[in-house]
Amino acid sequence: MTRPTLIVGDVQGDVDRLRDALTNFAEDEFDTVFLGDFFQGGEPGAGGGAAAAQLAMRRRNAQSVLGNHDLFLLVMLERSRGGDQLGAWRTRDGLSIEDLWLSRRGDWADLEAVASDAALEAWLRGLPFLVSLEDGTLAQHTDDDRYAEIGDSVEAVNAAVHDWLATRGGAFQSLRYTIGRHGFDDPERLQRYLMHFGASRVVHGHTPHWDDVPISFHGGRAVGYDGRFSRFWGRAEGEEPGPIGATVALLPPLPDAIRSGG
Repeated sequence: MTRPTLIVGDVQGDVDRLRDALTNFAEDEFDTVFLGDFFQGGEPGAGGGAAAAQLAMRRRNAQSVLGNHDLFLLVMLERSRGGDQLGAWRTRDGLSIEDLWLSRRGDWADLEAVASDAALEAWLRGLPFLVSLEDGTLAQHTDDDRYAEIGDSVEAVNAAVHDWLATRGGAFQSLRYTIGRHGFDDPERLQRYLMHFGASRVVHGHTPHWDDVPISFHGGRAVGYDGRFSRFWGRAEGEEPGPIGATVALLPPLPDAIRSGG
């Protein structure tokens, strides 16, 4: 029998909350798809991002895609090993790559944990940008269409990213494709993207929402799973994180209109 599919959006270092969220979803009873961003935003100094990635790596019947914060961790890992390709790189505000990472809640404990765990680093470098599910759903991190610039198929995109991440500087090259937001706000742009990959709908994280459940739009052709999960991520004073069910939830059935090609 086909197992239900559980989608896990942006964890951002809150591994204890992730463990709680998965309690009711036994790994042998559900297929799980993690949408990336295990890192940046956890309890400072706790290495929660690395622990979350290890949990996903070890979970049976699970797949994961790369998020921008995961790639940023790999960029920093290369820098820590003497990579100088970004030595002169600066933001428009003059921040170095290290300054930018720290300002986005980068955690040195995460960096040390991945640096000392060869299996975890290899797993991260082997993750794809895109996962195709049996019902035609496309799972990815961003709500943006730049992945289509990389290749004409899911396989071609993932092969290109795999090759990039096997070379020095490839993490930064990959990161550039995972920054955009709100590309799917335009229904025509979304439809062109789905047609490009022969997909029926897309599920993604990356852009926060404030609903109690994953946010669905354009007749269910896009579903967002970044429900502001981490309790430690910086936000407005007094603002609480979103409920667990806004980020960790079952994949809904395809709407009838999509099934019928409407």
